[in-house]
Amino acid sequence: MKYVYTILVAILFIGCSSTKYVKEDALLYYGKTPCLGKCPVFDMYVFDDGKVLYEGLKNVDLIGTHEFNLTVEEVINIKQKLEEISFSSKERLRRDLPNTVLKYKGKKLSTQSNEQVKELTVLLDKIKK
Repeated sequence: MKYVYTILVAILFIGCSSTKYVKEDALLYYGKTPCLGKCPVFDMYVFDDGKVLYEGLKNVDLIGTHEFNLTVEEVINIKQKLEEISFSSKERLRRDLPNTVLKYKGKKLSTQSNEQVKELTVLLDKIKK
């Protein structure tokens, strides 16, 4: 009986740990950095299965950690927009402006102009509303 109890407890722990989302495993990281004014500051992690982890840090409507779920179509649309973005852009960043930061497939893009990421950020900003 003692062994049965041990096995059940082990299965319970394994089952619980498999539902946790690790930020490093995210399909996409999207964040905004602080500026010298009142710019929104947040971190957003989008996972392949549509789960979204959002943490509002400063100057945003949603402060704290929140979870959202995307449809399969929304995830596909985000992936298509990501493939259109050039992550090799070498933009000169100024410290008094906020950065939009994207991480996707081991690549990172920090930008202040937001022109090449505008369509994607519009999609992602709808998630947190």
